Amino acid sequence: MFFREMEEADLSEILLLDREIFRSMAYSERDFRYAISGKYDRAILLVEEEQIIAYGILRLLGTEGELESIAVRKEYRGRGYGRLLLSEFLRLAKLAGTEKLFLEVREGNQAGIQLYESAGFRTFSRRKAYYRDPVEDALLMERIME
Repeated sequence: MFFREMEEADLSEILLLDREIFRSMAYSERDFRYAISGKYDRAILLVEEEQIIAYGILRLLGTEGELESIAVRKEYRGRGYGRLLLSEFLRLAKLAGTEKLFLEVREGNQAGIQLYESAGFRTFSRRKAYYRDPVEDALLMERIME
């Protein structure tokens, strides 16, 4: 199992996975292409035997960053792959000199909330009815990097 940068050749598979996982809130092909460009983003895959297990996007802007997305293929959930990818993003953010990292998560995504809290993220606000399909609030979380 290893991490690697997302490449253009991965786009068709990633777009299908993202639509399956995030439905109406899925990223567009343009969003992924921007992430792959590496201007501000790191688009990372967790791969095992040529199978994409998980992927995500981290945006780094000066001393702040935003965890844009973490997604784990449905059949691999609950095995710690999301935690591995989150740890890699925290490592990359620290190397980049990030002082504060932000993210938003569905209020009903208890597994995600627990993962982020265990990594030192704390809820500081919410966005009412931010998500669709189903309509749900987003919790805004932040982590001070040490």
